[in-house]
Amino acid sequence: MNKQRLQQNQKLKLSPKQIQFLGLLQIPLTSLESRIEEELEKNPALEEEIIEEEESDSLQEQSYYKRNNPDFLPPPIPEKEQTLYDSLLKQLSLLNLDEREYDLAEYLIGYLDDNGYLTRDLYIIENDLLLNQDLEVLEKELEKVLQKIQTLEPKGIGARNLKECLILQLLAKEQTNVIKNTIDVLQNFYDPFSKKNFKAILRNSEITERQLKTVYLEVGKLNPNPGSLFSNSAEITNYIIPDFSVSDYNGKLNLKLNKSNNRQVFVNKQYEKMLVETKDKDTKDFIKQKIESAQWFVDAIKQRENTLQNVMLAILEFQHDYFTSGDEKDLKPMILMDIAQKVNMDISTISRVSNSKYVETFFGTFLLKELFSEAYRKEDGTEISNKEIKKTLKEILETEDKKQPLNDEKLATLLGKQEYHIARRTVAKYREQLHIPVARLRRVL
Repeated sequence: MNKQRLQQNQKLKLSPKQIQFLGLLQIPLTSLESRIEEELEKNPALEEEIIEEEESDSLQEQSYYKRNNPDFLPPPIPEKEQTLYDSLLKQLSLLNLDEREYDLAEYLIGYLDDNGYLTRDLYIIENDLLLNQDLEVLEKELEKVLQKIQTLEPKGIGARNLKECLILQLLAKEQTNVIKNTIDVLQNFYDPFSKKNFKAILRNSEITERQLKTVYLEVGKLNPNPGSLFSNSAEITNYIIPDFSVSDYNGKLNLKLNKSNNRQVFVNKQYEKMLVETKDKDTKDFIKQKIESAQWFVDAIKQRENTLQNVMLAILEFQHDYFTSGDEKDLKPMILMDIAQKVNMDISTISRVSNSKYVETFFGTFLLKELFSEAYRKEDGTEISNKEIKKTLKEILETEDKKQPLNDEKLATLLGKQEYHIARRTVAKYREQLHIPVARLRRVL
């Protein structure tokens, strides 16, 4: 017999507007611009005003030099960068292609990723052309066109994997003995080469240890991501725009919350007037809905600014010594809960604020989330940030003997001698966070 039981659960249910606000809170300054544009386009009851700020220090400095130096020229505005797609299309016209080959080449170029790789199989592209373009093409024909694309600049473009990319670049060079040896190793021993299994290569090939060392040096000169030489879109390169700017005046920290092009949004007064004057119920309901949506967005932007400012002020208070000195040793252990308790907010809110936001200081611009770190208690009882341990670990790895690199167990022993007693698995975790490979892959001949 089934028993019936009454249970009481506490659940947090967010309204659609709360969910939208959290999304607004999470996006960085660079994305806020497009979010405001999007809202302005879909809601005629929302208006904007560009607020002119006083000249920044850099602009004031430029004005001073301009007044006192007639030859002064301001820094040039970056020009629109050429994309990989545009560059390859221009080069296609230089190849001896018929109309069908040109169309297929243009289609294939559209499939290249930002690094210049063709990540889609040719047989799938063959099916896509048949289904979407009603064009019957054989895989062999696509292969032939792809080979012509692979002759374009930058060399290595159109490769389907890293091995092919490297070999394409080598084939474009003068075929010296070194280049021939390098191609041979990549073609026949790519797996042990990528894993730095020197013994396997030397045992199964006629190459000498000295020649193998030259092979690794030659591959090191190649570009594994040829498409990265170009911008990924037709827009100007995205530079980091900090969400916060912190300045230090004689030990007193000043915080500036950077706004999206100093734009201020507000409810259209004309729409408010129309709401009062109109008599048609449907029109009145439509206008009311648009005004309410606009007012919510205005309030959400203000709430976002207040939340960001309160959280950042709490971080500045917590990390005052670090922001005044710029020395990583002054960085205190700090977790999301520390700031959440200070500002009386939920941890998830602090996480959204710190994620993808940049802070500009006199010692550099960095992600806000990099300030958060776990605590480590030393033998004398003092607490330090685990970032200090990571810094020491990085210094050890930079000075290690690359012919006999240190494994994680040896690294843990060396850190222990400096009073950082952490387990081998913790060393591995920190090493991975520093984007440093395992000892085997750091080894050189």
